[in-house]
Amino acid sequence: MIEVKGLAFEQNKKYQAAIVAGYFETYEADPRKWKHTFVGSFLRKYPNRSKTLDRMSDIVGSIPTWDDIDDDLLRDFVDECQEDGLAASSIRTICAQLKSVINDNRRKVKAEDYDKILSVKGEASQAVYLTRDEMKRIIKFQVVGEIEKFVRRNFVVSMLTGARHVDAELMTINNCDADTGTLSYVPQKTPGIVVTVPIDERLGLRKFLSDKYQRDCCMSVFNDTIRNICRLCDIDTECTIKRRGQLVTAPKWELVSSHTARRSFATNLYLSGVSIEDIALLMGHGKNIETTKRYICAEREMSSSVMSYFQAK
Repeated sequence: MIEVKGLAFEQNKKYQAAIVAGYFETYEADPRKWKHTFVGSFLRKYPNRSKTLDRMSDIVGSIPTWDDIDDDLLRDFVDECQEDGLAASSIRTICAQLKSVINDNRRKVKAEDYDKILSVKGEASQAVYLTRDEMKRIIKFQVVGEIEKFVRRNFVVSMLTGARHVDAELMTINNCDADTGTLSYVPQKTPGIVVTVPIDERLGLRKFLSDKYQRDCCMSVFNDTIRNICRLCDIDTECTIKRRGQLVTAPKWELVSSHTARRSFATNLYLSGVSIEDIALLMGHGKNIETTKRYICAEREMSSSVMSYFQAK
């Protein structure tokens, strides 16, 4: 058992999963300060729910802080739970716990609609994806400053590989195999597998993997930045989607978030005729195509072969 100084034996035992996951790394330096962090506040109330923090860390790309807890993160969190196939009752329980922690620390979070977002009723939300043309606009966009460079780089890598935000951030040109024309990585969420994806040479994936950058923004800044890039790229088609049972109509750029990158990867492959089974393998879902289906945001046209089957000869 890994022990943290300042915690009694029973506490070390109770928090063991969270300790192993690294959520107590700053505890010894300042226990009082740690208790008031988002992680500390959550674990003190729900010590056996460190997997919830794992899921949020996966979306954020680092251990979440109060600054990360905004409406976008919570929407992505609920979507991730649904896309991972958790039972509706489990999602409701997890969301109720998050809501309870936020209620206790309301002034510390940026989320304004957290009560509505976390009131899950078992109805999946819809989402947008970026077309290949829209993807090209983002790739050609002239970024200004380190934050835009960081955000555009990681969004594009995720968009071209289907990797989660946290995995895209760690990828480099060393993940590429020049002989096979593929990129391979081990997902942090499922370290027991290796995901291999063909390198999209047409959209310059290698260039983005070669870029050097300094991580310097929380998830709320990330989402605000990619949204602004989309706005400047005129990704403004009016879209109507359903969010938590409510119809929302807005320019597409307003509906984009970090999660849009993976949805764009899956949806464009699907629309080009790639089977869901192959998309599942490329996204690291293995044979779990039900998870993959939740990333697909559009329907493809019925093939001519289907229509010809029903036509008189």
